[in-house]
Amino acid sequence: MFSQANLAAFESVSQLTQFRHFGADCYAYGLLASGYVDLVMEADMKAHDYLALVPVVEGAGGCISDWQGHSLRLHSGGTVLASANHILHEKALAIIDATQIQ
Repeated sequence: MFSQANLAAFESVSQLTQFRHFGADCYAYGLLASGYVDLVMEADMKAHDYLALVPVVEGAGGCISDWQGHSLRLHSGGTVLASANHILHEKALAIIDATQIQ
């Protein structure tokens, strides 16, 4: 699910959450769009895994990007962060950025 390089970022963000779910796949984004979860964080994804999720999350008022805050594109690096709102998204991106190896 997470490479060793991405695991530290995931752990830093997930330590601040109340619940963790693993293996929800696209269902997690449906829960986010429906207001049942606030954050989805994944890595090692392919374009066919995430591109269709962008209009779903954004259409529900959420925010979705890679872990650097860039819009998801066909050749994005495979990390995905989806959040219920822009404030939460920026906070999660700041935590991820603080854990990345420079």
